[in-house]
Amino acid sequence: MMLNLEKVGKNFGGLAALSGVSFQVNRGEILGVIGPNGAGKTTLFNLITGVMTPSAGVIQFLGQSLAGIKPHKITAMGIARTFQNIRLFGNLSVLENVMVGAHCRSDAALWQGLWRTPAQRREEKAIREKAEAMLEMTGVAAEHGVIAGALPYGLQRRLEIARALASDPQLMLLDEPAAGMNESETGDLKLLIGKIRQLGKGVILIEHDIQLMMTICDRIVVLNFGQKIAEGRPAEIQANPAVIEAYLGKEDE
Repeated sequence: MMLNLEKVGKNFGGLAALSGVSFQVNRGEILGVIGPNGAGKTTLFNLITGVMTPSAGVIQFLGQSLAGIKPHKITAMGIARTFQNIRLFGNLSVLENVMVGAHCRSDAALWQGLWRTPAQRREEKAIREKAEAMLEMTGVAAEHGVIAGALPYGLQRRLEIARALASDPQLMLLDEPAAGMNESETGDLKLLIGKIRQLGKGVILIEHDIQLMMTICDRIVVLNFGQKIAEGRPAEIQANPAVIEAYLGKEDE
């Protein structure tokens, strides 16, 4: 087990964005999180990555509590994420964006960077090579010198995944990576997520593309109004009456 959530909640004043949410994620597993808009999906990611602090419950990663740990420290522990709204450094090149992601593993001190010591140059070379490998894996290598903000939308999504992978995570949190993609781009994304699994990494995937979720996820957690209403394999989720009601509404008697 990589990640464990037990009765996690988040309140904003008198509003419960999440309440009593529990689930686990295993190594090499793709866990989907679905639910209507406002169900609490992105809040869940913010709690796991330390952007927000839970109002209740426990979040553990590899047996260690994440309570009170800053987001950059959680990244260093091995959790990386992408965002619902793309957050790239638009004025940097594609390669530079991914190198930024790898710098959380940097050991060089500030003075070494200022003086360009041999150790710092070796480390920078290793970071560049790692970034190039992540661009190759995600299919963005041909655009390595292009300014990130000039990339087509689908490639920007891939670039954000490449940057997250460059931090050498054990668990990837992908927040609606297929949003705005066409059918071909979504198919390529599915293959990429499969590659990430093959590396032995865990993946938590938030996505509104139900067809994608049902074909790629090992298990799916369903949120509605901040509560977990179902958890199971895709076929079980598709047939669950509570899930059908959350998406389609309850038929009037």
